[in-house]
Amino acid sequence: MPPYLVLARKYRPSTFRDVVGQDHVVRTLANSILSGRVAHAFLFCGVRGVGKTTVARILAKSLNCTGRVSGDANPCDECPSCRDIAAGVSLDVREIDGASNTSVDNIREINENIKYPPTSSLYKIIIIDEVHMISMNAFNALLKTLEEPPSHAKFIFATTEFHKVPATINSRCQRFNFRTISTIEIIRGMERILEQEGIPSEADALASVAREARGSFRDALSLLDQVIAAGTDRVSMENVVAVLGIAGRESFSHLMRAVFTGDPSEALTVVHSVFAQGYDPEQFYMDLLQYVRDLTVIKAIPGADSLQDMLDAAPTETEEMRALVADVSLGELQTLFAMMLKSEADLKRSLNPWIAMEMLALRMAQAPKVLEIGELLKRMDARGSPSGGQAARVPQKHARPAVAAIASRTAQNDSAPVKSPPPSPQKTWDDFRSAVHAEIADPTLQPLLDQATLLTMAEDVAEICFTKAVFRSTFDEKVLKSGALNELLRRYFPQAHIKTSSAAPSISPVRERTVEPIPDNAGTDWERALRNEALEHSVIKTILHEFQGSTVEEIKIISKS
Repeated sequence: MPPYLVLARKYRPSTFRDVVGQDHVVRTLANSILSGRVAHAFLFCGVRGVGKTTVARILAKSLNCTGRVSGDANPCDECPSCRDIAAGVSLDVREIDGASNTSVDNIREINENIKYPPTSSLYKIIIIDEVHMISMNAFNALLKTLEEPPSHAKFIFATTEFHKVPATINSRCQRFNFRTISTIEIIRGMERILEQEGIPSEADALASVAREARGSFRDALSLLDQVIAAGTDRVSMENVVAVLGIAGRESFSHLMRAVFTGDPSEALTVVHSVFAQGYDPEQFYMDLLQYVRDLTVIKAIPGADSLQDMLDAAPTETEEMRALVADVSLGELQTLFAMMLKSEADLKRSLNPWIAMEMLALRMAQAPKVLEIGELLKRMDARGSPSGGQAARVPQKHARPAVAAIASRTAQNDSAPVKSPPPSPQKTWDDFRSAVHAEIADPTLQPLLDQATLLTMAEDVAEICFTKAVFRSTFDEKVLKSGALNELLRRYFPQAHIKTSSAAPSISPVRERTVEPIPDNAGTDWERALRNEALEHSVIKTILHEFQGSTVEEIKIISKS
């Protein structure tokens, strides 16, 4: 019985066209070969199993190939040079393990050997894998050769930790960053191999293997070998789950559906079911975190053509995941993701991580729903006032906490005319703004009111919501100072308790307070004008715009001259 050759070696790419997931590297190298502008030294950087050493061998074969077709950078794989390099017996191409050849003597041997011309090839090529492992003295010994190499010499270095390569070496090489391979590319690569092997497979099973490989095609093939070795005639999801000990993808969707519907009982049941099957809790947590991240990306970029390249999911799963988050806000997904990140340390420290995972699932299922205030106001504008003249109110579970709520005095003036509020709160607000513009000679009031919305209106309360805390505080000061403004508030909201609030999230809980007269020592009109001028400065406005939810806490006048 012939010895078995694992898939990672049997299907190791032998030409540039066979390389998976590194098109940017392959394209640049092929163009340099065809143009004759090939550097004397290359540095290939990337995580394990993404093709660094494989591409180095292909590059060496292509440079020394005698049967290469004109206009094609791929080696022929048939000439003596290609066969010798593939078999590892070429006298002109040496592949050295940097982890076991770390000394200065090893590098001196390379320096002496590289001086002599190749025996039967165009170039003498040195490939050093894991080059970051050689010592600093060895790097220094290599530096002179890299500075002034013989015309027949080529160096190809590969490393998983490029930051450990000295800058003096890095600067003398053409550096190529090998990226982690996407899930979809790994799936397609495995499909081609299984087709040649004549082994049927399930899409979900290959997607699970690809995700477990974490961007390494070599790791994916090693895992695939393990599943095939289970003895079945196909690669099925059942076999993948059993052999690799990973939770099925459906457990994530079931858990998140329970979270989105606020069903803690179902969420706990799903986690306990995964625990009963003997899966690793930390692995389940990491896979769930990736799943929530993918849901967030799908919600943030609906229908984008390049969306699949950003997901750790098979195309067959994308539509199911899109339906899962159809009624979930982006803010809610971000809140859940942040909650999971904060629980990672607790889960890893716990003596019983499954209990920590269960408690995390319960917190997620009971997390308050999040709705952006802008979306809330849009819904109110679209809906208008409910029938029957009732006030349009914000559901308590969706409302953001106000920074502050300030009520004006509601003492009635018998001589003031009292008007019944119109049925629509938005129309009442428009009428109020028009009256302010017509009756109060204060040019700063109208811009303030442009930054506000009548959020709630009823017989007992009317809440005016400003876009920024600074606009709210300025309006509150004017209410205290202007009798004309108070008169208009009593006219349009005769029985209501007037509150003002800000859409910005609160920094600390601030309870509602009644408007009190400003003390005489609170500052002169000139000082208040300076503060308002500072708030209106273009730099301050830009900062507040860029950092949503930020507020100006304090303004100090450092000079009165």
